[in-house]
Amino acid sequence: MSEVEKEIPIPMSERVKISDLKFDQDNPNRMSRAQLDRLKASIKKWGDIVPVVTNSELLVADGQQRVTAMRELGMTECSVIRLPVKDVDRRLLRQVLNKLRGKHNKELDSAEYLCIIEQGEKEDLKALLASVGEELPEDLDDREISFAVPETYEIIIECKDEADQKRIFEKLKLEGYKLRILTL
Repeated sequence: MSEVEKEIPIPMSERVKISDLKFDQDNPNRMSRAQLDRLKASIKKWGDIVPVVTNSELLVADGQQRVTAMRELGMTECSVIRLPVKDVDRRLLRQVLNKLRGKHNKELDSAEYLCIIEQGEKEDLKALLASVGEELPEDLDDREISFAVPETYEIIIECKDEADQKRIFEKLKLEGYKLRILTL
């Protein structure tokens, strides 16, 4: 069996006390306070969905920032995938997971942003982008959001004053019309 065909066993995640995790001081990945706050907001919203990766002694390879955020949120446990790897492999894994993130396609990003904006999360998106030093593209930031409004047929009746409006409203109401008052 060639090296490529060999199956790589990945252990299941387990729940571990955050206080049992160990860290070296060599992690080159840093987050600003704004980024950490956004990470905390996402953990509050979606939970502990990405396991921390450690070696068999619980020395963290990936997830130190998530652990910091979870601690600040008062969490005491997190999901961990514990890999039986040598220290050099733990460090290589940290480098791979920190650096190999891909490059975003601006058109696809804009389409995704628009989808998020149309679902009412523009401010959340802007805060996330700001935390990583980016801004919402101007054409999307200025964009007016349109909501689907069911088709209706309406008549606007201009009235002389409030008393006239009340008289006409009562007359049409007695005739069975569905009415609402609009003051411009």
